[in-house]
Amino acid sequence: MYLKALEVSNFKSFRGDVTIPLERGFTAITGPNGSGKSNCGDAIQFVLGPRSNKTIRAQNSKDLIFNGGNNYNAARSCNVTLVFANPSMDNGRRRLPLNMEEVRMSRSIRLTKSGNVVTNYRLNGEESSQKSFHRILSSANARPDGYNIVLQGDVTSLAKMTAKERRKVLDSVAGVTLYDDEIRKADRQKDSVDDYIERIKLLEDSQKIRLKELKKQKDLAVKVKDLVEELNQARITSYQANYASQLAEKQYQVNEQSRYLEEANNLEQQVREGSKTLLSLDDQIGELQKQIEELTGGESKGLNKVIFDLHLKIDTNKDKISDAEEKDGEDKAELTELSEQLEGAKTALEEFISNLDSAKSDLAESKISLDEAQAEELEVQKIMESSGDESAKFSQQLTLLLSELEQANEKLSAAQNEVNKTAVQAELITEQLAISQDTAEENRLSLGELEIQGEELSGSNSGLDRNKLSKDLITAQRSEEKLVEESQLIETKLREAERSRERLRAEMENSSGSKGMAGGAAAVIAARDNGELTGIIGTIAELCAPIDSSHESALATAIGGGMTSIVVENDEIAAKAIKWLAERRAGRATFLPLNKLNNNRAAGKALMVSKKPGVVGFAHELLDYDPKIDIAIKFVLRNTLIVDSLSTARSYMGGVRLVTLRGDVTEAGGAMIGGSKRKMSVSFGGGIKGASEIEKISGEIEKLQLMSETVSAALHQARKEQQQLRTKINELTDSDQAVKLQEWRAELKQAKSVYNKSLAEVTANEAKLTELEVLASKQLDTLDDAQSVVADLNVSIGGTREEMESASPDHLKDRLHAAQIKRVDAEGVMAKALTALESGSEHESLLGDRVDDLSSRIESLNSNIISRSEMIDNLQASIATDSIELKDREEERTQLLEENKGLEDERIALVDERASLRTELTQKSTDAQSRRRLSDELGRSIINKEMVINELFAEMQSNEIEPASADTSLPSVGDAEKRVRTLERSMEKHGPVNMLAIEQYAECEERLDSMKVEFKQLQSRRANLVEITEKLESQRKEKLVKVLDKVNENFKESYKILSDGGKGELYLENPEEPFKGGLELWAKPKGKSSKVNRLQLSGGEQSMAALALIFAIQDYDPSPFYYFDEVDQNLDGINAERIAKMCRKRSKKAQFLMVTLRKVSLRLADHHIGITHGGDGCSRRIVDFDRERAIKLSEIESAKNNPLDERISAIALEKKIDAQTDMPTVPEPLPPPSSLGGLLNFTNDLEEEETTISGLMERTSETTEDIEERREIAEAIESIEKESEQIEQEKQVEEEI
Repeated sequence: MYLKALEVSNFKSFRGDVTIPLERGFTAITGPNGSGKSNCGDAIQFVLGPRSNKTIRAQNSKDLIFNGGNNYNAARSCNVTLVFANPSMDNGRRRLPLNMEEVRMSRSIRLTKSGNVVTNYRLNGEESSQKSFHRILSSANARPDGYNIVLQGDVTSLAKMTAKERRKVLDSVAGVTLYDDEIRKADRQKDSVDDYIERIKLLEDSQKIRLKELKKQKDLAVKVKDLVEELNQARITSYQANYASQLAEKQYQVNEQSRYLEEANNLEQQVREGSKTLLSLDDQIGELQKQIEELTGGESKGLNKVIFDLHLKIDTNKDKISDAEEKDGEDKAELTELSEQLEGAKTALEEFISNLDSAKSDLAESKISLDEAQAEELEVQKIMESSGDESAKFSQQLTLLLSELEQANEKLSAAQNEVNKTAVQAELITEQLAISQDTAEENRLSLGELEIQGEELSGSNSGLDRNKLSKDLITAQRSEEKLVEESQLIETKLREAERSRERLRAEMENSSGSKGMAGGAAAVIAARDNGELTGIIGTIAELCAPIDSSHESALATAIGGGMTSIVVENDEIAAKAIKWLAERRAGRATFLPLNKLNNNRAAGKALMVSKKPGVVGFAHELLDYDPKIDIAIKFVLRNTLIVDSLSTARSYMGGVRLVTLRGDVTEAGGAMIGGSKRKMSVSFGGGIKGASEIEKISGEIEKLQLMSETVSAALHQARKEQQQLRTKINELTDSDQAVKLQEWRAELKQAKSVYNKSLAEVTANEAKLTELEVLASKQLDTLDDAQSVVADLNVSIGGTREEMESASPDHLKDRLHAAQIKRVDAEGVMAKALTALESGSEHESLLGDRVDDLSSRIESLNSNIISRSEMIDNLQASIATDSIELKDREEERTQLLEENKGLEDERIALVDERASLRTELTQKSTDAQSRRRLSDELGRSIINKEMVINELFAEMQSNEIEPASADTSLPSVGDAEKRVRTLERSMEKHGPVNMLAIEQYAECEERLDSMKVEFKQLQSRRANLVEITEKLESQRKEKLVKVLDKVNENFKESYKILSDGGKGELYLENPEEPFKGGLELWAKPKGKSSKVNRLQLSGGEQSMAALALIFAIQDYDPSPFYYFDEVDQNLDGINAERIAKMCRKRSKKAQFLMVTLRKVSLRLADHHIGITHGGDGCSRRIVDFDRERAIKLSEIESAKNNPLDERISAIALEKKIDAQTDMPTVPEPLPPPSSLGGLLNFTNDLEEEETTISGLMERTSETTEDIEERREIAEAIESIEKESEQIEQEKQVEEEI
């Protein structure tokens, strides 16, 4: 096997396709410095696979692609192919494990559009990989990183190696790296086992401690388990008791609803029966009244008629006076309003006239300014016209545009005037329409009133005679007198009851310490109990209780006025309760809505003080209450702390509220409150002192208020009936029914005519307004067109002015610009003034009409007031005269009645009985309505209660709780909840209880047992690993020594030849423990003392020794071909010749390729390849290149004496050998002990880092290069994917097209 040819394409300095044929034997590659001859070796390594790009003198893969040289474009890809001849050997096998005579290995790289690098491997034209290349070449011992390839600097590096570095080279040659790997693997596994053993020991100790702790927790959990079951059962009982209580409340409400309905029906039946009795009493009173009237001479011509007429006349006059005074009040109020309106109208008129005058003045001034500006513009334009052709052109164009603008402005002004005129007309029509609509509405109402009067005149009431009406009026007057007496008596009792209630409420509030609150709280609680208010949970006093009775005084003081605060479910319920208190004047109360309170956490100072000696604890922690009101309890207590004494409070006061057990207080701000103990009127779990008395009196007040409302309603109805009777009597007195009916018909006809006329006026105004809207729409279109024309002209004028100004001198520009500004300002002021003046006259007329209308209305009202005043004076005089006569007549009638006193007394008794019965019936009727209203409210409450029951049932179902059976005895809701709280406190006394401790204890015991078993396994594995390590160390040493012997023999022979009889030897610094020492190289050139040191040798002598070592290694580990890159460059002629002869001798067994410029090497070479360049940066192979041309080229280059590049780092030699059959192997690592649990989440599988600085630097460099190559591969893959996606998208677009 040998390298048959090297084919490169755009690789480094080679442009295009270049083929370099190679033969068996010794081939010399030569050429000028910089020609690219070493790139041949780089190309070979490129395919074989170098460890990094730096090995082939490139920073990255992109540097391997032909860069274009000096005259060509850079390539986008490169390709190198190694052609191996692979003939069959004597045994019939081939060096390369491929059954073919010729093997082609190719590697190429290309750049994507995004500049990423893509690498491709091919084996005989088929896709392959670098790993496959390495596997095939390794079988023939041809590797890119072995000493079959010797680069520039390798010889120097090997010569300057330390003993330990040189021993590592021998390690690689001997293949003991496999032993190293196994030893490191065993050490890592032993460290892991040691770590596991240590961790198990640590964990075992902690588990034993945990087992003791769990035993205590397990014992406690066993004790608490029964308590937990009891608590769960208590919670179930609480749910069942609450559910049963809700059902009972619902049933109670249903029963109450039925009772209220039954009572309402009974009361209504009693009212119906009492009404019959009332009619009987009316008949008896009427009969007695008739007898009395007959005794006094009858109604038609007797004394009663005179008295009745006088009463009627006096009452009629009083009514007229009352009506006149009421009308005076209305007119005066209207007069005041009209006066204010008149004053405002006059002010507006004066301001508008002033604005008109100002507009006229502005108009005159703007005309003057406009004339001046136009004259100035005209003058400037004339100057510009005479100044030059271009300015004259623009000036003439501007003059024409200004003329057009003036015409357009006139049209715009005319259109604007039309629009303003139409707007004013529309405003006037709108006002007229509003007035006509109001007038039509008034006429409609007047017509409706007349129609109602007509119904009354033509109805049944028209048939009543005056006697019947008079009798009814007298009866109504007497009823009124009785009702007035009853009303006064009830009002007196009501005032006394209210005074008593207020006195008791004040006493209760003073004693409770919450002024204005206690009464309200008591009222709300009473309303909750009787079902008037819902959602009221209760007061703080009744919702909590001290856990220790000795703390009661301190806790009551801490809460203070908050004892009467009422806890409610939400703010909506609180708002309803406040409204309820206000409507009933029942006092005030503080409400605590649970959905709005803020839960303030204890401040830092309070938390610190709570742990001090003498501090009992936070006040809320010393109370027993339902957890659902926790936020309310903490709100009223405000992080108050309870302390044992005042001295303790003084020592901690400031920044925190403290209350002593005695009841003394130190506030957070520093205030101190204390003294003699105050008797608390509000206690925990109880009500408020005096609340029951207030409740009792409140009930009496409600009863009296109901009676007062009943009497007041009856009195109002009686007076209303009297007024109606007087009106009817007046109507009968003034004229006959037929006359009134005829007058009514005339008024009705007139009212209809006026109403129809007003409707016609409304219709006409609406039609006018519609016409004006259509006209306004057209005028607005015209206005828009005119504004558009003016705008366009202004744009054109602006452009023309700018062009004219740019073509004009600067001083003319300034004058023209100033004139234009002045003209624009004058035009704006003129337009504004014209607009104000055009609409001003009509608006002024409207304001003037408004002032005249208001003045006329005020004069009319004043005249009416004066007329009524005169009428009132006359009526009062008439009342005075009639009252004197009435008094005389009543005295006369009294004398007659005394003579018939028996009949009068009987009549009065019947009247009193009737009044009493009427009041009783009214009260019963009211009670019946109240019962029905309560029944309806209970119906709504039942619906809400059903919703609550359904929600509670759903909550129970979600918690898998069934309602208790009917025969089950359940405690009250309070007792059930108290039982739950008691059990919860018992649980709290135990503190946090780990109920899983029982299972955890068993698991911990099991884990400890597992640890013991795994501990024994780990100890056994550790002993096994120690034994394996000892065997590996022994075999590794034996292997190294064995290889050293062979390489040493080869070295002695090679050095003897290269030094022409010198002596050399390799020996270990520490033969007993070779891996702790290095490999020393001893060389004695011919003619030198045997005591010479390697460091005392010259550079050439050291290089010859290093080359001898390379040849020794090659003899031990032969390869089918070798590549030397200018290894003879630093040698003298004799040594160079010896190296050349050695290569020629060895080329009989293997192919030798040498890059060289030395004549002796070229002379001894069998084949010659010349590489040159033409000054354009491109390498070329010299055709027909032979030994003579090679030697001549060498002479030319030798004269230049260019220095050689030094290689920085050497390539380590690796040899992969098959493991010996007797080499022990480290078993697979044990899995992490399961008993460690989460203590060990992962194991460290990384190899130990070398401790030497050189090894660390080498690994760092290698890692960096690997990262760069991986990054390049990742970028290439990403680029390929993007290009594939782009191609797919282009295909889709083409298919869509």
